[in-house]
Amino acid sequence: MPLSNKAGEGFQNKIAQVVADAMGRRLEYEWRTYYQRGLARSTINAGRCDVLMDLNSDFEQGLTTRPVYRSAYVLVTRQGLSLRPGSLDDPALKKLRLGVFQSSPARQALYEHGISGEVQYLFYDSATAPEEHPGKLVERVAANTLDAAESWGPVAGYYAQRSGLGLVPLNTIDDAVLEYSMAWAVSRRNADLRDALNTALQQSAANIAQILRSYHVPLVRCSECVVAGELASHGPYVTPTPASTAPSPAASSQELAQLQLRIADGADPNQELAHALDAGDAVRAAWLLRHGADANHPNLLGEPPLHQAIRNQAPDLVGLLLDAGARLDARDASGWTALMKAAWANDADSLSRLLAKRAPVDAVSSDGWSALDLAVSYADVAVVQALLDKGANVRRANPTGFTPVMFAVARDDPAIFDAVLARGAEVGHANQAGVTALMLAAAAGREAVTNRLLAAGADPSARNRDGKTAADLAQARGDTALATLLTQARRPARK
Repeated sequence: MPLSNKAGEGFQNKIAQVVADAMGRRLEYEWRTYYQRGLARSTINAGRCDVLMDLNSDFEQGLTTRPVYRSAYVLVTRQGLSLRPGSLDDPALKKLRLGVFQSSPARQALYEHGISGEVQYLFYDSATAPEEHPGKLVERVAANTLDAAESWGPVAGYYAQRSGLGLVPLNTIDDAVLEYSMAWAVSRRNADLRDALNTALQQSAANIAQILRSYHVPLVRCSECVVAGELASHGPYVTPTPASTAPSPAASSQELAQLQLRIADGADPNQELAHALDAGDAVRAAWLLRHGADANHPNLLGEPPLHQAIRNQAPDLVGLLLDAGARLDARDASGWTALMKAAWANDADSLSRLLAKRAPVDAVSSDGWSALDLAVSYADVAVVQALLDKGANVRRANPTGFTPVMFAVARDDPAIFDAVLARGAEVGHANQAGVTALMLAAAAGREAVTNRLLAAGADPSARNRDGKTAADLAQARGDTALATLLTQARRPARK
């Protein structure tokens, strides 16, 4: 929250439902963190979902709709603090106990103006670490342990309003780009959907505006947006002269020389390794691993180097760390191994390297996930198949009783479902609520999967804890044809 959650309570959930209703479409979700590389490649461009919500309107990996709204980075200020900086050079800013996020344009802008004193660095990934949600930083302002915190407006407005905190927009007091128009993105092959979304967004403009304002999203003036906004905009930005992005041997040599000087002055080689991994700099990482850096030393977030390289989708760095002795059984704060991280990130290259080094295939995280569970839920069939080829257990149930074949039914990817089924998945297994894979298929209205499960021996007469059969669940969603199919499949078993 406030963007979205699985209970449908976020403003993105509400807006998505309004637009789906306007289009006469049924709404389904695919859950991903936006802080991963290859987001479009593994979602809209892989057929996993139709739409990515709230991306910059200049997003280049897909076709974007008309911007829905524009918002800005802000400072959230504690009660009793009157802060009205005219620029980021305002002396008052340098006196604050200030919180910033690990990856944020506002943090970078503040740093460039010398504001780097009592800074609290937080990394957040709400999907795997709810305790590190960005709202937690605002809560620290409310508790007076920080004077202020920078935050993206849609998050800041929601939490600030709940605690009676102040908001100071940063977009108009500096020339750094700190305001963004947010659009939706679809596959480049789906211009028809983009156009239909534009029509539905415009038709729903009044409802969308009401939803955004009810969540206290700071809305910046934007003539091309569906919701126009009222806060002052920076206006046109000066486009910087493009610089070459080609690797420069001279620049690489200079960075390595600077690194060597820092190490000579007493810099921690393990922290330097973490910086090199985030930068994707194999030259610095290799030098550090030869000069005292530990391939198993976690970064300040408790993340082992292998996990960090996989998060950044840098398989070459994964290989470098493995050659330097990185442990395959090392776990992060969530109890995930590197193999689990690679499966979740759909990183086939890193996963292949880990499997080649005999990474433990059936290790289980502290919250019950195996690499196969994660791959079936989030990755391509090639990743799933690679794990199955190494003997991943298709019959293991997690603590709530879900098995890989049940995750495959929920995923609704025929290739993944068939791959799991072909390895001897137990189709009759029921979870703690008495729900079987067949019931999941019936409740979702998936006839093809239902037929495959019946052919594999699934029992249509099984009942869940509420006494419902798969046919009952199909009928409850109004799918009479599927309910009839299941009822007829049950009759021979009664003879």
